[in-house]
Amino acid sequence: MLEQIDHRGKRFMIGDEDGVDDVARGRCRRAEMLERQAQQEIRELERAKAVAGPDSTDSDIGVLDQRHGT
Repeated sequence: MLEQIDHRGKRFMIGDEDGVDDVARGRCRRAEMLERQAQQEIRELERAKAVAGPDSTDSDIGVLDQRHGT
């Protein structure tokens, strides 16, 4: 096992799978869940745009665009 220091000065260990703590695992699972949720919302937005068509003046679609930065 090797001790390292990250860019913030925080120490961490590498080289041992058992060294990964439950907090880090929880953060990874939450990040993965949020990424899946974001991808699902993007797909829903694309479907809504397809249904609304190119000439749509539906303000809800514009709001969704702004929320997702498109």
